[in-house]
Amino acid sequence: MKQQGLAFFTDTHLTAIGLLIFFGFFLGVLFWTLRKTQKATYDKLAQIPLEGE
Repeated sequence: MKQQGLAFFTDTHLTAIGLLIFFGFFLGVLFWTLRKTQKATYDKLAQIPLEGE
């Protein structure tokens, strides 16, 4: 079963390019999320569940 599924992944260049694209996207989202310029916004959003009505 595994061998039959992997038989279609013969073009390793496309597989490597896809891996690099998705890894780059992951790093981009990670860096965008952890920016220091948005710390005040994240701190404010973190307090929302603790606020009472």
